[in-house]
Amino acid sequence: MLFDRCSTPCRYFSIRRLNGNRVKIIYIGSSGSLSLIPLEQLLISDHSICAISVAEGSLDRAQDPRFPIVLEGPGSIESLARSNEIPVIRLPLDLSQSLVEIKRFEPDVILVSCFPRKLPNSILSIPTVGCFNLHPSLLPAYRGPAPLFWQFREGQTEFGVTLHRMSLQLDRGNIIGQLPVTIPDGVTIERANSLLATAGYQLLAQALADFEQAAVQEIPQDEGIASYQGFPSESDFAVSNQWTAKRLFNFIRATSEPGRIYPCTVGGHVYPLLKAITYQENGSAKMVATSTTVTIPCAQGYIIARVLAD
Repeated sequence: MLFDRCSTPCRYFSIRRLNGNRVKIIYIGSSGSLSLIPLEQLLISDHSICAISVAEGSLDRAQDPRFPIVLEGPGSIESLARSNEIPVIRLPLDLSQSLVEIKRFEPDVILVSCFPRKLPNSILSIPTVGCFNLHPSLLPAYRGPAPLFWQFREGQTEFGVTLHRMSLQLDRGNIIGQLPVTIPDGVTIERANSLLATAGYQLLAQALADFEQAAVQEIPQDEGIASYQGFPSESDFAVSNQWTAKRLFNFIRATSEPGRIYPCTVGGHVYPLLKAITYQENGSAKMVATSTTVTIPCAQGYIIARVLAD
């Protein structure tokens, strides 16, 4: 398996040899890139996907409107299912209502990426090998529903993706594999997800090959270094010139959206930042404000940003 870091001993789990050595897969996800790109690659590589599952659109949005999920359209996993003649399972808010439909496919593995709800034990216990989730951080750090937001906010420089066994506790199952991913300066969260998705497919492909050989290598997560963050609140978009200019620039660029304001208090005045234009990692600059832009000296370097006009 592919592991970025392993601080705890590995455990090996024997599973029955699969019929014909082909893993029957149910893929559960959304149409975000972290879900869509690995599925596209699995289909291209001719893995045995017997069904694709999505949340019912109206119920999913009612469950939490902050979860950015798109279910329809030409770039959706439903359109991939149709074009590849793969059955679609629409998962209701009460997931137990889908047990019969999931069981009839007799999956060996359920793969999950960007699905907004925890799977109950009644579903986790269906596949013969197990249920596995792609998570866009190097677990056990940054558990939770919005890991990329918090990694950018905290100025993280070590990004990555983890494939882990699913359990009843969110993002706490044994690690199957993980890969570090380099995220360039100034990218959006959508672009970062695309880069992580490419690495995520590598993890899935290697894991499926291991499953076909009837041996799974797993590493329990180290709870001593674990962290969890929930959905961000409005106050979490406030920024500080006590950050480095690079951190400030990358956070704004990653999370920017129409109408989003990033309050930044300097010398007792709050500047409503709209867009990060550029930054210098080294060097210094004086605080300069115009009607449309502001130059802000930071803990290291400085940033030039567009501000909301008075």
